[in-house]
Amino acid sequence: MDFETLYRTYRTFVYSVAYRLLGSVSEAEDAAQDILLKSQTMDKDAIRNKKAYLLKMTTNHCLNILQSARKKREVYTGEWLPEPEVDLAKQNPMETILQNESVSYAFLVLLEKLTPVERAVFVLREALRYDYGEIAEMVNKSEANCRKIYSRCKEKIEREVPVHPQPSVHTEKMIHSFIQGSKTGNFEEFIHLLTTDAILVTDGGGKVRAAIFPILGKERIQTFLESVVPRGFLQSEIQPTIINGQAGFLEINKDGAKTAICFEWDESGTSIRRIYIVVNPDKLQHILVR
Repeated sequence: MDFETLYRTYRTFVYSVAYRLLGSVSEAEDAAQDILLKSQTMDKDAIRNKKAYLLKMTTNHCLNILQSARKKREVYTGEWLPEPEVDLAKQNPMETILQNESVSYAFLVLLEKLTPVERAVFVLREALRYDYGEIAEMVNKSEANCRKIYSRCKEKIEREVPVHPQPSVHTEKMIHSFIQGSKTGNFEEFIHLLTTDAILVTDGGGKVRAAIFPILGKERIQTFLESVVPRGFLQSEIQPTIINGQAGFLEINKDGAKTAICFEWDESGTSIRRIYIVVNPDKLQHILVR
């Protein structure tokens, strides 16, 4: 199989695994390129299952990246959020369609509580549905050890968040009220959609002004949003879009994407319990704005 055919056949698969493991679109794209290039040198006669071989290569490659990234994140300014996966062309966010092929942004955020090996085991089991025997082979651990690691992950992750994005009956109301708030500076209608203990997390990476700590509670979130809008936040074009399979927003200026905003809904899909705002330009440069 020539490289072009190999790339066309397996690129999406390798990228999707790498993105779930790394939480970075740019790093996942680089990983897919590197892994598929390296796979050209493999002994094709000795490999019976090419997809399984690529999966193991991807897992090991990402584990190495995560080990290195962990040290960088320990000195990261403020909260670290994953790179949002944005598709501006896929669909109108007013038409909430569940994207089963996507992994929810909230799920990726929770993965940050895990060590690299824990993250690999948890993603392979929870998001990709591999059995423990297959996972053990990929991470070079025993099957029993993988079961223990998975159980430990469940304890670390204090709350259940669906792997895949969930629909909400209030998507249209959320879009309308948030855009109105950004225009008028009055977010009261939008705030009614939040749970009492909602949390807002921003990621500026020390490169753009952002809240260093999470903002807790709907009243404080309202105060925050209504205080930053007059100071220039959300003053560029606000475009509803799809972020990790769910309705979210991009703030766009002449240079491209300036802000990505996405939400985590509660189990009923009626109230928002987390708001994630990414303003670190390094995490938005992969978004191609027309």
